[in-house]
Amino acid sequence: MTPLTHVVETWASMYSNSWALRSGISFAHIGGLVGAGGCAIAADRATILASGRGREDRVEHLETLHAVHRIVVAGLVIVAISGGLLLLADLDAYLHAAVFWIKMAAVVALTVNGARLVAAGRKAIVGSETEWSALRRASIASLVLWFVTTLLGTVLPNVL
Repeated sequence: MTPLTHVVETWASMYSNSWALRSGISFAHIGGLVGAGGCAIAADRATILASGRGREDRVEHLETLHAVHRIVVAGLVIVAISGGLLLLADLDAYLHAAVFWIKMAAVVALTVNGARLVAAGRKAIVGSETEWSALRRASIASLVLWFVTTLLGTVLPNVL
């Protein structure tokens, strides 16, 4: 047995034998998702609405949007850490589940779109319609990806 296999097996045993550990890790994963996703969804909605307003409202919105990104990133870090611990608790089952890989692809798409959203937000400060259109499209994609990722996350434990 390799040292890594031993660590994974030890973690899986600790996790499966502790209701408190399972509850804490699940809460961190769901709590991080609610915090990050909730803020992101609200910001995406506000961005879509702001895209139809005047320059002053748009600039004010962009200042708020930049602050929201920090909260979203912090929540995603919690989701990633707790997700990694969930993965290690049943590594073989997750690695062989197609839904897991589809969800990971959605997470990658969400992350790439998040970077696109941040870049579009920085460019939109100049106020051009082209830049705001890009920001609006990224916000719509973000909304879709948050819900798709959440759906896949709810499907995953039911197919393992």
